[in-house]
Amino acid sequence: MKRLLTFDFGSLKLYENYVLAQINEGATVSTDASKVLLDIAENFYTDRFFAYISYRKHSYAIEPGALIEASKIKNLVAFAIVSNIPNALNNTKVESMFTDKAYESFEVISEAKLWATNTVLEHTKKVQAKNSIQS
Repeated sequence: MKRLLTFDFGSLKLYENYVLAQINEGATVSTDASKVLLDIAENFYTDRFFAYISYRKHSYAIEPGALIEASKIKNLVAFAIVSNIPNALNNTKVESMFTDKAYESFEVISEAKLWATNTVLEHTKKVQAKNSIQS
């Protein structure tokens, strides 16, 4: 699966195991953006888990409420942040406090994609094993 969705705040590419987001320079990621992610979770990742990768090529702001709301998405299991901007990577330490999901930062996008895919697959296996024990 690969699909490109474009919004005022940036673009989202949907892959089998993750969403790859690139937010526009100077944009603010608000709780409204979290609603977009919830809609994607419900319509594109209906019966499976996925991760969210933020490719921070540009500088932008994130409202803490957006992370809190995104963290409530049940089938979203991980956040990966990709940036070579030192300040953006430092911000991820603070941002990670607003979620209980797996949260990692990377300087290389290919590493984030691999981590996201592996995290989703591992989570899926754990849930399937748990469900088979309960059956």
